[in-house]
Amino acid sequence: MRTLCLLTLLLFAAPGFAQLVEAHFPDKTEAQVAADFEAGLPAFLDARLKEPLKPRIYMPLSRSETVYMQFTAIDNDSTTWQTLVRAVWSEQQVDYAWDVHGKTYSYKLKDIPTSEVAGWYRSRVRTPAELVSLACWLAGRNDLMSANARLAQLAEAKPELKADIDKWLCAKHGWSLPSEGLIVVVTHDLARNEDGRLLMTKEAADAHHKALDKQARDDFKVITKFDVKGKPGARRTRPEMRLALFESWCKRYAIRYANTATFANKRNKEEIDAVIAAVQADMVWIKDEGFKAERLGIDAKWAEAARAYELLLRADPYNTSLIEATAQAWHKAADVSDLGRKAEDKAAAARAGALYEELLAIYPRAMGYHNHAGLNFLAAGETRKAKAHHTEVMRRTDNRADLSDSDKQNREYAEKQLELIK
Repeated sequence: MRTLCLLTLLLFAAPGFAQLVEAHFPDKTEAQVAADFEAGLPAFLDARLKEPLKPRIYMPLSRSETVYMQFTAIDNDSTTWQTLVRAVWSEQQVDYAWDVHGKTYSYKLKDIPTSEVAGWYRSRVRTPAELVSLACWLAGRNDLMSANARLAQLAEAKPELKADIDKWLCAKHGWSLPSEGLIVVVTHDLARNEDGRLLMTKEAADAHHKALDKQARDDFKVITKFDVKGKPGARRTRPEMRLALFESWCKRYAIRYANTATFANKRNKEEIDAVIAAVQADMVWIKDEGFKAERLGIDAKWAEAARAYELLLRADPYNTSLIEATAQAWHKAADVSDLGRKAEDKAAAARAGALYEELLAIYPRAMGYHNHAGLNFLAAGETRKAKAHHTEVMRRTDNRADLSDSDKQNREYAEKQLELIK
């Protein structure tokens, strides 16, 4: 009888890997936990609407286009998201801050990639039970890597849970649990500038880094396109992003690809270091030469100042501070008068207008740039372009009760300019 009781207990005892779920959800199966998680998503998102930081996602619109967007509304299982655009450059974070603007999109919850849903849950703000239920749901949707990433984060915050997390992950991945437990693999998303962690066996980690090596080679080619032999201000090639951001991207390459064969190659490391040094030299040169351009402006030598800024802009063409300084210098050099109906140098005014359009391509929310562009295009004799920019200001401020003082001033200015253009 004693033997029969023992066998019965063993038969009905939860397997070792189930301890993680059992500890947080007694008497529930993983399938039940996953179903409860999915059923609770609408309420979770509705609550997040009241929080300052709302969920964000990257959604693919096509093979070549992905849109970054922020959650704005929910109706049962139908969600609404608005496009995020660059709003301002942060010197401290060496990155852009983003804000909602423009087109909205609607998606059923089931159509949002599971990896994006996983990104809404962070161990520092969500409970262990929430993260475990998320992992069960992700595993049920065949997204084990996202489940792994969230549980690795939980294991870091709550080390006492690591043993149970290790068992659960080994069972799901089909790994044999090492006596010392799973090892931490550091991850990094270059595009999103996000650090992460995974828990793996040594064999799985080796396979992971081997798979990463192709991306490492591709990104290495992007980095080493930069002309390190040229002098600051006279390089044949430059990155398609702001120099400070490119420097950060090159430095973070070492985090993402630290254990790949490509990064382990000493010569490759030296090439990346050479690129970083050249980029830093360019930024120092821009700062030093920038003082000279500013001095020319102080002395009211605006055409000379504008040409000096143009040289700096060639070295860092996506630097919004430089674009704006160059636009302002050309505007001053144009000597615009009579509310934009006259300019001593129409070509200078046209160049200023074009630069303000470049700023709008980066900061589409910046309504004031439309008025600046419109004024300069009017002075250059390009009336149709001027009208289009001022009309856009009117369109964006029509029938709105939430206008800021700045918005109101921009609308009033655009209205006057449109009256003038008639």
